[in-house]
Amino acid sequence: MKKHIIGLILGALALSAFAQETAAPAASAASSPAEAVVVPSESALPAGAVTETHPLKRAYLEKNKSTLAVFRPSLNMPEVTNEDLLRGMSESGKTPGKASQVIGYLPKLKVLPCAKGCSGKDYDRAVAEFIKGYRGEGKHFEERGEMVVQVRWFNVRSFLMVQMPYSADLFGVSFLLEGKLVSLGKKSGVGITVYAHELARDIGAQMAVNLAYTLGMGARPSFLNPIDPNAAGGLAGGIMAAGAKVDGLLGVEDVRSRIEPATDAHKHLLPAIDGINPGEVNPIGEVRYINTMLF
Repeated sequence: MKKHIIGLILGALALSAFAQETAAPAASAASSPAEAVVVPSESALPAGAVTETHPLKRAYLEKNKSTLAVFRPSLNMPEVTNEDLLRGMSESGKTPGKASQVIGYLPKLKVLPCAKGCSGKDYDRAVAEFIKGYRGEGKHFEERGEMVVQVRWFNVRSFLMVQMPYSADLFGVSFLLEGKLVSLGKKSGVGITVYAHELARDIGAQMAVNLAYTLGMGARPSFLNPIDPNAAGGLAGGIMAAGAKVDGLLGVEDVRSRIEPATDAHKHLLPAIDGINPGEVNPIGEVRYINTMLF
């Protein structure tokens, strides 16, 4: 009987791991193709909103077939300002692998705690690592303005629980972008010795790179690219749903990265760094999971 129970647990773990590894590639294959650059007419933009006009950035966006971001200019906006770098990107259509000079600006993070369970030394360490991952070496981007984020998911297992096939370390944050609630989450996996502070550092680094080289260049951030809804009932959606169910049986909260409609309950996250308010640009009416292969 004991062997049978252990076999069931290991089978569940294998299915959960398979879901994590397979869902993103399958979803990526089913996602919509890259959109061509579209310049909205002035009359279609919200009052005070603009799109990128810098000629080198526009050349990069055209070559990279990126969708233009709609934003209200402010000091909170990420911005790539290094002209030599911009010239190289506009010619190659690629982001740089490494840079030896200051590239531009990123907003300073203001991290709000979740409603419950976000306290103590483990939480403080996770937030510190999240900010550390976001800042990187601190040599290439100077801080300017502010970005309000809130911790949405946080869990740290005890030493004993790490050894058990149950529960997982979690970390995730939420913020507003393009008038939507964006949530980025990661989990350790059941029985795997990866900790919340390590997950937090990874999320911070991913956020910084994505914001710098999308919004900082005038492109719509890839955080806003959901899995194609037409694939929701197919392989990708089935695998992700199965993985979430297995995780639930193993005591793990669903921390899949997603975008959701922003409501009055999220006003404390304003102003968004792009200056766009809920419902102003491409509003959505339901939860959409993000294709994490794109960032």
